[in-house]
Amino acid sequence: MALTGALLITLATPATWPLALAAFLLRGGILLVTLPIVVLPTPVGLGNVMAPTLTAIALGAIPGVAVVAAAIAVVVVLGWLVVGGWLAAALEAEGARIVSRDEDMAASRSGDPAVRETSRVTNAGDARVGARILVARLTAYLPLALVLGLGSIRIVQVTYSELTLPSDVATPIVLRVMRASPEVAVAVVLAWMAGEIVGAVAGRRIALAGDTVAAALRAAVVTSVRHPLAALARFWLPTIALLVVLAPSALAAASAWAAVGAILSERADAGWILAAVVLFVVLWVVGLLLAAVVCAWRAAVWTVAEVAGRGTFGGSSARQPGDWQADPSSATL
Repeated sequence: MALTGALLITLATPATWPLALAAFLLRGGILLVTLPIVVLPTPVGLGNVMAPTLTAIALGAIPGVAVVAAAIAVVVVLGWLVVGGWLAAALEAEGARIVSRDEDMAASRSGDPAVRETSRVTNAGDARVGARILVARLTAYLPLALVLGLGSIRIVQVTYSELTLPSDVATPIVLRVMRASPEVAVAVVLAWMAGEIVGAVAGRRIALAGDTVAAALRAAVVTSVRHPLAALARFWLPTIALLVVLAPSALAAASAWAAVGAILSERADAGWILAAVVLFVVLWVVGLLLAAVVCAWRAAVWTVAEVAGRGTFGGSSARQPGDWQADPSSATL
């Protein structure tokens, strides 16, 4: 089973842990990791900051500050999407190679020329491989982008309706909006899940088999459609495990960070301050370590499944079971 085999390989190859953690952070996990130490602005605070700009835009005047802020935001988001996505794709490819070499250790020792040729091709041009994986990932997320675009229209309509004519003043507006438009949340989760599954399988096809973006995406869709239950299990079980790890780690780090703030406000002695800071750092590092292991497992699941399903992308040259072979090559499982 891919889940069990991937877990054993992950525990045996710590080199994949930092690679998987870095890819996770670059793809947005940094927001979850830093959430315990970030003070989120309140709706009142956001209103006080944005009210003058929104009022000016509503009256037909676009302030220069708004234009500059929007331009900076677009540049930052695009830079993170392209540069961060490419780095994460390159790390993903390297992690997949490490796992595939471990999974295929016996075949590598046997000197199979098909395996040697595959290794030579897929380890060349890491920058190009990372770029192709990034393109495949972004293409797989196109349905998610469409769902977010259409869903945002529905969210804006429901939010405006709740602000002008509240259905329940005792319930926070976020819960009221979610309750009035559950189809948006369901569609976003489904589109995100499909993008993750197709992107993960396509990334392994590109990194290990040297497929083009189109061929990798086509193979990923076919594999997911043919084996939907296996794809769902490979996605949701490691994802739930990651959530189980992140939630208590975030709560523990947030509590430790609050304790640091309380001790600093009370102006306690240096010993208490040092102890609180050390406790916070230890809890945060432990949380990152656990997240790294689970992220490596999540990534290894798709690699093990793809390598096992493709037989390490090599096959026997014999046309019949009893045919004479000039070389000692054979298929690998």
